[in-house]
Amino acid sequence: MSIRTALIGSMLAIVAITSCFVGFVGVQSIAKNIEKEGQKRINHDLVTIERQYEEQLSHWAERVASVSRHVNLSDSELQRKIQAFALDYGFTVLNICDTDGKPIAGNYATTNSRIPVEKDPVIRRTLSGIPSRGTVLLDKERMYTEGGTALCNSVLVPSRENTSKAPTTSALFWWAAYPIRDDRERILAIIYGGKSLNMNFELVDDLREMAVGTQLYEGKPLGTVTIFLDGVRVATNVLGPDRKRAVGTHVSSEVQQKVLQKGECWQARAWVVDSWYLSGYKPLLDPDGTPIGMLYAGLLEAPYSDMQTAMITKLLGLLLCVAAAAIVAAIFLVRKVTAPLECLSMAATELAEGKQDVHVDTTGGYLEVNELSTAFSDMQKALAERDASLQEQNQKLYSTNEKLEKANRNYMETLGFVTHELKSPLAAMQTTIDVVAGGYVEPVSEKTKSFLVRIKRNCEELQDMVKNYLDLSRAERGELTASKSQFDFRSAVVGPCVEQDQALFDSRNIKLEVTCPDTISLFADDGLLRIALTNFLSNAAKYGREGGTAYLDVRTELNHLLVTVKNEGEGFTTEEGEKLFAKFSRLKNKNTRGKRGSGLGLFLCRQIVEMHDGQVWAESEPGSWASFGFKIPLTTTESNTTADNKQPVSQGACSK
Repeated sequence: MSIRTALIGSMLAIVAITSCFVGFVGVQSIAKNIEKEGQKRINHDLVTIERQYEEQLSHWAERVASVSRHVNLSDSELQRKIQAFALDYGFTVLNICDTDGKPIAGNYATTNSRIPVEKDPVIRRTLSGIPSRGTVLLDKERMYTEGGTALCNSVLVPSRENTSKAPTTSALFWWAAYPIRDDRERILAIIYGGKSLNMNFELVDDLREMAVGTQLYEGKPLGTVTIFLDGVRVATNVLGPDRKRAVGTHVSSEVQQKVLQKGECWQARAWVVDSWYLSGYKPLLDPDGTPIGMLYAGLLEAPYSDMQTAMITKLLGLLLCVAAAAIVAAIFLVRKVTAPLECLSMAATELAEGKQDVHVDTTGGYLEVNELSTAFSDMQKALAERDASLQEQNQKLYSTNEKLEKANRNYMETLGFVTHELKSPLAAMQTTIDVVAGGYVEPVSEKTKSFLVRIKRNCEELQDMVKNYLDLSRAERGELTASKSQFDFRSAVVGPCVEQDQALFDSRNIKLEVTCPDTISLFADDGLLRIALTNFLSNAAKYGREGGTAYLDVRTELNHLLVTVKNEGEGFTTEEGEKLFAKFSRLKNKNTRGKRGSGLGLFLCRQIVEMHDGQVWAESEPGSWASFGFKIPLTTTESNTTADNKQPVSQGACSK
């Protein structure tokens, strides 16, 4: 990717990210502010409506008080006068009863009925001598007592959502009561009554006009007011899809639960009949504080949504224009900066191809570019001088390298020759020592025999070193390569290795215990694996505790061959174990003094195991034991491994 492409891409990304971020923040801010402003207004309107609601309730209470001043219980025209007052003042109910609830005058269905004054929160308070008012809920039975069938029918609210559902027969009333006293100020009777809120469209229209006005938006009222009895709209100016008032419809269960059951206000956007409204719901409480209904104020969300859409469109359009201008400016600036850099790049390419007479002229640009051009010219001169010097040094290095390669070849050939020539004398020495120590020449004393055993042990260690040096010589010459074939690991590797190293274990009086399945079919280089296992075994014999026990464990697991050699002895620390598989690495502590070794055995083991896509490891508990192992894939062509049939190897084949 060119620097021009990178810069333009980066600037485009910055412009895009910045524009998206600003746009996102702006859109969120606009939406939040408009919603906040709308909700703020509806909250204010709800307070206004509630205030007007209480003021009108107070006016009805004053009318009851005014009528009470014209009441004479002994007047024979009292019934007619009460009915006239109800008609003149617009009362839905205006009645008089005594303190026990017995009807005296008014629109009672029958004078034999009794008014439950103790259950009426307004009349009950008035009986104590204090005029009272409030919003109350009257059931059908009570309304029949107060005004008969005509009153019940006048407040009936049919269901609009389900015609088969029973209509709402209860009603909300503005309710007021006033005591009628005798000359001694004793309460003789109660005059009470009020205005029904069911189907009282004049009331909700007046409340809407005083609070939010009568504007329409796309044929729908911009503001609405509703009075709920429980969760049913009993008076509203919300219009349904048929353009009729949505009385008899229900509020959502979420609103009903919070406002009516918990007695809390609910303020948020809400789906009202068929449109979204910014809404406020407040519980209507009777004088005892029991929620009996709700007072609702709402603003149609559509104008706010349209305003929000218009503002967002303007914002995004402005951002688009700004982003386009920024992109044009960025491309112009990048081209101006990168044009001289492109010239320098072409010159550098020609210089890399060997052209020493490249000329670059980028003067007149930015200061940094001019400095870069000057630095390029200086570099061009320095490179020309350095090329001449490097050619001379390369010639010297080539000559030195040839000498080193020749010396290395001579070293490896000498190493291979010397170690090969040492094998036979060492083997002969061991044989001679066995003959002499065995008393075949002449009887020898135990002291002499112990010296001969020590000499033999030293010969065995030297022979092990010779073998490792021979293997290293092969590895350095590239001759230590894996030639894989299918074979049985037990018979081809385990048996020969145990037999070969048994003498070394015997010389140190170490018992070797071997556990190996009867058959393990393996696709690998058996010769290399014999070298690896022999090194593990000789290492266990050399560093194991005299008179102790060593263990060779062979098993298969998850299509891999696992080989572990463990010996009792001083072991090694974790830090020492991390270095054991390096070339010429040996433990150097008080326990290994006097033990000869090349430091190559474990290194060769690792090389051989890695040729087979495997891995090696070393574990130890210092002062107790040491364990070495390797794992390689079986890579068998047929499933003939019987890993679960583990049995110790017989003494004649593989164990002491």
